Amino acid sequence: MDLYVMRYVLAVADLGNFSLAAQSCHVGQPALSQQVAKLEKELGVTLFYRNARGAVLTEAGREFVLRAREILQKAQALEEEMAFYAGLHKGTLSLGIITSLQCIDFGGMLSAFCCSYPDISVNIVQDGTYRLIDLLLERKIDLGFLNRPAGGVPSSLEFVKLGEDRYSLAVPRLHPLARREQVSLTELQNEHFIFHQSGQVAAQLCLDACRLAGFEPNIVCRSSSPTTGLYMVQGGLGIAFLPTEEFRSHTVAGVVEVKLQEPIIKEVGIAWRRDAVSPLLREATLFCRKWMH
Repeated sequence: MDLYVMRYVLAVADLGNFSLAAQSCHVGQPALSQQVAKLEKELGVTLFYRNARGAVLTEAGREFVLRAREILQKAQALEEEMAFYAGLHKGTLSLGIITSLQCIDFGGMLSAFCCSYPDISVNIVQDGTYRLIDLLLERKIDLGFLNRPAGGVPSSLEFVKLGEDRYSLAVPRLHPLARREQVSLTELQNEHFIFHQSGQVAAQLCLDACRLAGFEPNIVCRSSSPTTGLYMVQGGLGIAFLPTEEFRSHTVAGVVEVKLQEPIIKEVGIAWRRDAVSPLLREATLFCRKWMH
């Protein structure tokens, strides 16, 4: 069983199509299909259900993909280990990032890391925290820059806090609360709220804070973008919990920041698989910790 054939199978699994997989692997579609079919014959199992729209993994195929990702990850880690011994510092690092990473200056951090390791290639995937956790568990990314979920990360992952977002209240300038420097959550039970999307960590943290204050927030609108939330507040649709950095980076006329008496804090950090053995990943996590301290 060759590693390159495993890569073919993973490409088909990820793209759901033999032609697209062949393009991504820079090989002819007939050759890729023949290699996958040959592997299925050797294993005595069918890895994909083929149909006119593409290919779908069988139960055996899902198990194969899970194990193949692990094998390929370890093979890459071995290559990186040898490269580090040889002083070459080469390899590819797959990063998953959330949208808001201002509090850890992600751009500056990544730039400094790439300057320190100029021969390293970096691939970046942007998504929400929960999806990035799934990608880590599926071995599709090496390192995730994400928020700590309210319930913590799965036991197979390691999480290290790098920074935090503290939340304030965004209110329209003509709102009675706009004249206040600070407000208690208990005073907000009759307000209309613009909330984060339900799949975001921030949404759960803010919802938990409201419930702890004794009320269920009246959510009239949801947005995955803090900047969009600011404009909704500007339009008078409601009030919103937003990171304090958002008020600094996006000043919107007609919106006032009011501090909260009860702190809502979202932890930002890095997460990776505990069983990861890549020396490049080890260097990256160490670099991130040093950068923040």
